Order: sequence, then structure tokens, then C-alpha cells
Amino acid sequence: MDMEILDLKAVKDSIRQCLGRKVKLTLKVLVKVETKGDKTDNRVLAFASCRLFVLTAKVPTRVDQHFHYLDIQGVESRKPNQLCLTVCDRVYTYYTTHEENSSHEVDTMVLSLGTALKNIFPAVPLTHIIRKVDIQPPKRMQQLDELERATLGGTRDMGPCGGFSTQYMCMCDYHALPYREEVAWDVDTIYLSHDTRELYLHDFDYLEQKDLIPIISALEYNTWFRKLRASHSKLSHEAIERILHVVSKSLSLEEIYLDNIGAKAEFANKLSLALLSNSNIPLQKLDLSHNPIEDKGLSNLCGLVAKLSPVAGGAVHISNPIGRQAKGLSHLNLSLCGLTGKGVNMLAHSLSVNKYMCQTLTFLSLAGNSLRDDVNNLYNFLAQPNTLKTLDLSATECAIDAVFGALLRGCTSSLAHLNLSRNSFGSKKTREMLPSFKQYFTSTLALKTLTLSQCKLPADALKNVLLGLACNENISEVDLDLSSNQLGGTGAQILESCIHGVRCLSALDISDNGLEAQLGPVVAAISKNKSIRKLSIGRNLNNIKSKHVYHVMESVVQMIQEEDCVLESLSINDSRLKTDLHNLLNALGSNHCLQSLDISGNYMGDSGARLLAKALQINSKLQYISYDRNNVTLQGYSDIAYALQSNYSVKFLPFPVHDALLCMKTAPERTENLMRRIQDTLYRNVSPMKYSNGQAFRLQQGFLLSSTQQQVDRLVLQTGEAVRTLRRSGSDLVGANSLQWAEGLITDADSSKQLISHLHDVVLRRDEAGNPIETKLHQISSDLHTVITNYLQDTVESMVRSAQDKCPNVLSEEKVVDDVRAACLAKSQLSSQLVETAIVEQAGSVILNKVNEVNLAIASTVSDRVIDEVVDSLSKTCKNLQSGEGPRKRASTGTEMGSRERGSSESSTRSERSDTVSQGDDTTSQKSDPSPLATPQLASKRKSLHGRKLRPQSVVAESLDSVSELPSSCGQLQHLGKARPRRVKTRAPTRPMGRADLVEEDHDISEGVDTFFRPGSSTPTTPLISPDSENSPRLLKYGSTSSVESSPHTGGARTGSERGSIESLTRSDSLARSESDVTRESPRPRTKSRDTEEEDEMEDEDQSLDEKSRSVTSLIGRRSNEPMLKRSPDMSARKASTSSNISSMDGM
Repeated sequence: MDMEILDLKAVKDSIRQCLGRKVKLTLKVLVKVETKGDKTDNRVLAFASCRLFVLTAKVPTRVDQHFHYLDIQGVESRKPNQLCLTVCDRVYTYYTTHEENSSHEVDTMVLSLGTALKNIFPAVPLTHIIRKVDIQPPKRMQQLDELERATLGGTRDMGPCGGFSTQYMCMCDYHALPYREEVAWDVDTIYLSHDTRELYLHDFDYLEQKDLIPIISALEYNTWFRKLRASHSKLSHEAIERILHVVSKSLSLEEIYLDNIGAKAEFANKLSLALLSNSNIPLQKLDLSHNPIEDKGLSNLCGLVAKLSPVAGGAVHISNPIGRQAKGLSHLNLSLCGLTGKGVNMLAHSLSVNKYMCQTLTFLSLAGNSLRDDVNNLYNFLAQPNTLKTLDLSATECAIDAVFGALLRGCTSSLAHLNLSRNSFGSKKTREMLPSFKQYFTSTLALKTLTLSQCKLPADALKNVLLGLACNENISEVDLDLSSNQLGGTGAQILESCIHGVRCLSALDISDNGLEAQLGPVVAAISKNKSIRKLSIGRNLNNIKSKHVYHVMESVVQMIQEEDCVLESLSINDSRLKTDLHNLLNALGSNHCLQSLDISGNYMGDSGARLLAKALQINSKLQYISYDRNNVTLQGYSDIAYALQSNYSVKFLPFPVHDALLCMKTAPERTENLMRRIQDTLYRNVSPMKYSNGQAFRLQQGFLLSSTQQQVDRLVLQTGEAVRTLRRSGSDLVGANSLQWAEGLITDADSSKQLISHLHDVVLRRDEAGNPIETKLHQISSDLHTVITNYLQDTVESMVRSAQDKCPNVLSEEKVVDDVRAACLAKSQLSSQLVETAIVEQAGSVILNKVNEVNLAIASTVSDRVIDEVVDSLSKTCKNLQSGEGPRKRASTGTEMGSRERGSSESSTRSERSDTVSQGDDTTSQKSDPSPLATPQLASKRKSLHGRKLRPQSVVAESLDSVSELPSSCGQLQHLGKARPRRVKTRAPTRPMGRADLVEEDHDISEGVDTFFRPGSSTPTTPLISPDSENSPRLLKYGSTSSVESSPHTGGARTGSERGSIESLTRSDSLARSESDVTRESPRPRTKSRDTEEEDEMEDEDQSLDEKSRSVTSLIGRRSNEPMLKRSPDMSARKASTSSNISSMDGM
């Protein structure tokens, strides 16, 4: 006996040395194994945590066999001392060394095996792991049944994520792969903290492909994870095989996402077989998109789809959480799988055959497959009453009109999301399909999203969509996407005429439709629809003429500036507006509706960034702004960062990657600092805080004052003048009460201009006296702290009592219980400051900020209404008082009456002009073009409040824009230095005198010649006054007119020689006129350049006086023989002046 004990001890030590100290053994049993014939040999069965070792019973020992528990396929014990294990289709039989009638050791080995498996897979039945367990008699299974009830009943802790770490360790041992502790830590910590039931293989893609195999295998009997996602991962063949094995064994997988893993038709076949072999899997969602499985692989899946049912055949015996009834397949995604119409017809036939699919399937996506062939089976399935909520047939080349014919019959009650983008209407555009197309939108009951982008919608289809939705009163909050349809002018007209009546829309996307100049009227029509809160109009202005951009942007500005505007999100991206975006940026400062704005891709530059910064300083609504691809430099980002310091509403600015990258190349440190400043400000804005409403009150007061002060002051002045006039005149037509009423209105008018400031003071005084909202919030925080304290104390008592019930022996002493209670109470103290901060500062900030906005809206409404009443009352009173002055004016003297009538007419004219301007457009400002240095002309009417909220155009922007837009008409240019004194030339001109074609009126050339060339006339001299003076006519520099007018001899009688000379000159002039007419009918000679004409003019003006004083006969002869040449303007003016003077002397 002692020898046997020593031998067993030596064998145990040898086993420990053989297996190593890291292998923990739970049981070692000496057994006999049959060898050749009837001979037996001793062996030792060593049960570890995951494996069974068969070792030789001698020293030194060695491992004879070993196999994993998961390789055991059956356990049998038909005799008390017999144990049969089926491993990999091979049976191993072992006998105990004790009495044959004793089953204690065999039962112990079976219980040890079952316990090891339950420690690894606590929520899975033992019979699901080991398919065959046959122990006779059945009463020997009592302990094993109790163990299974204990684990499946939930009385035993399974560990984090259903014991994933233990199962992962087991699978690492099973596949002989290293155990990665970081994998177990990630799952037990990150996944558990987020309560994530989806195992995403992308989280472990940093490992080698072989290391993914045990991670996937751990899901085989794990009941925590219900989703497996391997999206966009290139898996090895071994990893894909393990996924298929998991699918065939799992009892908990509800959703399988295997999109874009490179699977082909063979994988689809194996997957369908695996799913069909596992009738217990509660599969609900299957995603095989972006895998080239083609029609061959889909044909194998069709058998699976036809057989899937919402009742799990073998899962009823499993208790919580596995033993729940399956809901059936609800999500099927086969987009971009290389399918054709043939494969889709087979799939649709399987969906129609399965009677449960019409009740369970809610999501179907076949996008990106070629369905240009007839898919009547698909249309038949859609025509059946079903529960589809999402249908995606985008880019399938299917006929849209045929799809709507099927949808009308079966998908009107539940279909909420419909995507038919990148398709086209059927080639046979018959009128029979259009009624069903429109009727679907009229009769649908659940539509929320409709995507018809890149469909080349015909005009009739667009009209039917809009009119159908307009007639549908059962739906609301619809998101309509009509982008990239090239609607053009026809589509713009349809949108303009129909969109305002579609009240069910909440979001509209009409970007990239080539609307160009027609976008302005479309935006104006959209502004009338008060249900659209999200609008996208980008990429519509790329080919528009610059002169039309202003009107489009004016429509956008007008839309967001309306009082009842409900638009919350506006996208005008990729429109290349440049400086045309400035008007929109100027309107953002006081905008009260927009919360999201996308202006990326507009190249607004630093000038636009500065205007955006100005707007952000006073805007309190915008929360999201996308502004990348705008050519903004460091200066622009500096302006934005500075503006955000005074803005508390913007919470998200997407990082401007494109523009910031260019800045990083030039100044990386400064760029990093600016971006950090912007991000710090956004982080500050995300934290709730209370801000004062004083800025908003002052801003609103400035808007109201600037829009009303000018008109109120003018009306006060006119009314006061009328009252004073009536009091001085003592007129009885207007009573004293009316005058007192007018004076009271004047007082109210002066007070109304500061009314909003007084209303602000009212709010401040109420807050200083004690804001009841803040008082209530403090009271609520105090009461809540008391409730929390009582709740924690009760929780401590409940936990202590529960601990006493579970561990009565340990907590039997009262002292121990008191110590535990005291320690728990010390840990359960919650600071009252924390509760007050959460209630008063965080939740209270949101409430009080909203209350301040409401106070501002109330004050603005009161002030604006009072000012409107003041303006109306003053206008009526002023007109009444002015009409009462009539009889008194007629009784006045002629001088007074004339002056008062002129004043009255001027006042009336000004009043009529003011009324005209106020009723119509501001045409005066459009016609006038004042000098930049002139005093600005102030309008006499009341400015629009929204017009004042729009920031004026920047001077820099005006100077930049003025280059491309020149004035249409301007005055004649003047040569300011042309009349300067000329030096006297000493040489005669080398060119003949110019031709007087510029003289509009024909004058008699003989007039004044005798006087001009009379003997004794003085030589013309240059005038001494400035040539540009008002008192110095241009002709004075020649001295001809002055000498004629000042000579005392001009009024005398003419001599005979003078008359003869004049008559000869007259005849010569008539001959010259006839020659001139012939010359005018001839082709016009080429116009001389400006420099050549000035040079000729200078030479003509400097002719010597002796040449001018030749005889009249020689002059007439020379001019009659020479052709008429072009005269200079100054010489023609001199001749015309001389002729007029001679004519005046003849009249005397």
C-alpha cells in the first residue's frame, strides 16, 4: 500500500513536470485502456480547463493523447465503470480500476467535463456542445442536470460580455494560437462599458489574419453578442471559414454584416447551407452588399430566403436570453452584387413564395445592380401588400414609371424611404403610367424620404410629383431630393408655380439643376412655403451671367430676412459666388432663423471671411457653418477666430482641410494657433452657460431707431410747424383739442424712439428684484438634493439588508453591519453644489436664454407696433392740420399768400413724393449717381426693418465690383487743359487748315469779315483770367469777340467797299457750300487720331496775322479753288461768333 502511494505521488509529480505549472488540472483519474486482444494498460486521465490529457502511468510520464473538449462529439456510459468518448468520429473507451459495480469515478469524470464546459460557455446547453450524451441509468445525470439548471437559470455570473475572455482563451487553445491580452481587455472594458452587442472585426484589424480566427470562433457559443460585422475587411480563407462555422452553430446572432469582404458565389452557397443547417439562429438582418456573388451565388440564397420563418424550430427549450421567438428576416441588402434581372426575378419569386416575408421584411436594397431586363417578379412582390419601410433601387436602370405602378398597389401604407436615384423613365412614355405615378404620391401614408436625383426627370414627372405631394394631407416632414436632374428653365417654372403649395415638405434639395438665373424666382416661391426648414440650392450658378447673380442672391437674402421665415438649414455650396456672396454674409448678422449654413466652395476669400466674422459677432442662432474651399488665408481665419470670442451659439465648424493645408505650407505655427483658438471657442460654446440679453436688446434698438427715426423726426417737424402756424393765425377751423392731441402725439413720438430701451429696463428691474424663474430653480435644486439624499440612504439600507440575506453568517454581528452602513453612507454623500450647478447653471441656462429671447421678441413687437401707430397718427394729423390752413391763406396779403402757397405747394410736393417713394421701389436711388465725396442723400420714408438688418455693402467690395460693371451712360469728357495759353509760333503751318465738319449750324461766312479784317484793328492778345473760370469764355483767348463788342465803330454804316466785299464773300460761300455737299456725299475719310488733330489745331491757331489780312478777293479765289478741309472746333466757333456779331450790327 505504501509502495502504491509512493508510486502515485511520483506519477503526479511527473505529470506536473510534463504538462508544466501553467496547466491547471481539475481531476486526475487512473484508468485502464484496452490494447491488443484482451490486454489492458494503465493510463491517467487529466482534466484541464480546456483539454483532456491521456498520460502514461509510469515515471517519467508522457502524454499519450490529448484532445480539446470541443472535439468531443459524444459521451456514453452504459456500464458503471465504463466511459466512452467519441472524438473526431473515433471512440475511446476507458475503465476505472475500482469495482465494476461502482460508478462514482465515471460520474465524477462526466461531471468534471460538464463543469469545465459550463465554465467556458455558461449560457449554452451542454447538449448543444456535445451532441450525444448517453448515461445509463438516467439517475446518474442528476448532478449534471442540477449544474445545467444553475447556469442556465441565471444564478451564476457569466463574466463580462457573456464570458468572452474565457471563450477567447478557449478558442486560442483550440486553434493553437497565442492568446492576446489586449483583445480580451478591449472586449471586457470598451465593449462592456458601451453595452455593445456588435462585434466589429475592424477593431482588431491591426492583428494578423490568423489572430482573427479565435476572435471569430469565440462567438460560436457566446450569447452576449447579437451582431457580427466584418464590413470592408479583406478576410483570409480561414477567417471566412470560421465565420461560416459560427453561423452554423450560433444561437444568438441576429444581424450579420459581411459587406465588401471579397466574397464570391461559392461563399454565398456555403453561407446559405450554414444558415439552413442552423434552425435555431434568430437571423433578422443580412448584408452581403459590395460582394461579386452574381446570379450564381444568389440562386443558392434564394432557397434560404424561401425557407426562413419567424419561428425558431429548436430554440424553444433554451431559456433567457436565447429562448426568444425569432422575428424573421427584416433586412436584406444585396446592393452592388453584380446581379441581373434574372437573378432578381429568382429572389423576388422566393420572397413571394415565403408567406412570412410580406409580414417581416422591412428593408430591401438592390441598388447598383443591372435590372434593365424585365423584372416582373419584383414588381409582383412589390404589388403585394407588404411591410416594406425602405426600398433602394438606385442605379438599377429600372423603369421608374413601372416601379410606381407596383408601389401604388402594395407599398402605400408603410413605405417611408424610397430611393430611385440614377434611374430613368421608361422608353414608352405612355399616358397610362403618369396617373399611377401621380396617384402614388397622393395616396401614400408613410413617405418620409424621396430621392429622385440624377433621374433626368421630365417636366410632367416633376409636376406630378409636386402636385401629388401637394394633394396629400396624410404625410408630413418629407425630405425631397431632386438634385442633378438638369431641370433648367422649364423645371424652374414648374417649381416656381407648384412648390409653395407642397406643405408636407420639410427638406428640399434642388442643387445642380442648371437653374441659373431662374433660381431667383424659385427661391422666392420657396420662401412662401412655411414648412421647408432645410434647403439645398448649390451648384446652380456655375454658368450664370454675372449680371443675374445679384438678383438671385437678393432673393436668397430676402427669403432669410422675412419675419415668418422657418428655414433652419441652407446649403449654397460649390457655386463660385466670390464677392456675390457678400450680400448673404451681410444678412447673417441679424438673421433669426438659420441654424446651419454651408457656403463651402464659393471662393469668397479674406473679404468674405471678414464679412462672416462681422456677422458672427452679432448672430445668436447659427450653430453649424461649413466654409472650406473658399481661398481663405491666415488673415481670414484670424478674423473668424476673433469674432467667435463674442459668439456663443456656433458649436460646430468642420475643419477647413483644403484651405488650412495651404496655410500650413506658409505659416504652420500661426495656422495651428488660429485653429486651436477656433476649436477652444467651439468647446466653450458646447458647454451650457447663461449669457446676457443686453446685446440683443441694444441690437434690436439700433435696428428700430435707424429704420424709424428719420421718418418720425420729419413727421414731428411738419406737425409741429403746422401747430405753430395755426396757433399764430388763430384759425377757428381746427379746435384746441385737436392741437393738444397733435402736441401729445409729438411727445409720444419722442418717447417711442427710446421705448425698447425702457422695456429693457423693465426686464432688468424685474431681474434685480428677484427673477421668479431663478428663484424657482434654486428651490427645485434644494428639493431635488433632499430627494437624492433620501434616495441614497434608502438604497444603502436596501443593499445592507440584501447583503445580510445573501451572507447571513458574515454579517451576523451588528458591529460589522454598522461599519458597513457607515462606510456606505460616507460614500453616498452628494454635494448640494453639484445639484445646483446642474439645475441652475446648466438646465437653467438653457431655460433662461430662451426666456430672454422671448422677452426680446415681446419688446420688439410692442415697440414696433407703437412706432407704427405713432407714424400713422402723425401722418393723418399732419394732413388734417395742413388742410385746415386753406381759408386763412386766402385772406392773407398777396405777398404772404404767394409765399405760403409756394411753401404749401412745395410741402405738398414733398409729401406726395415721399408717399410715392414709400409705395413703390426706390427708383430715385437707382437713377441718381452721386459723387463719392458728396453728402449722402437720406431717404425721407421709414426704412424697412429688415433692410436695416442687412449690413451695407463694403467699400472695398464696391471698388472691386466697379471694375466689372461700368456705368451705362455718362457725361461728355472734358479736356481741362485744352484752353491753356499757347506759345506763339514763328513758322507757318505746313498743313492746310482743317474742315469745319463739327459745326452743326450753317452760318453765313460773309458776316463780320469786313469788321474782323478792317484796317487799324488791334492784334488779339491772350486773356489774363483763368481759362477754366466761369467768366472766361473759350473764345476770349482769340480776342475777336471782345474787340467787336467793345468797338464803338461797329454800329456805324457800312461803306460801299465793305458791302461789295461781303457780297463777293457771300457768293464764294454759296459756291463753297455746294462743293461741301458734294464732299459729304463722298466716302468719309479716315478719322484722324487725337494727337494729329491737336497738332493741326495748334498750327492753325498760330498763323501769322499778315496771312489773315489778305484781300477778300484773293481769299475768295483761294477758297473757291481749294477743296474744303476739316476746320478745328475753335476756329468754327470763332467764325460763328463773328457772324453773329455782324448780324446783330445789321439789325441795328
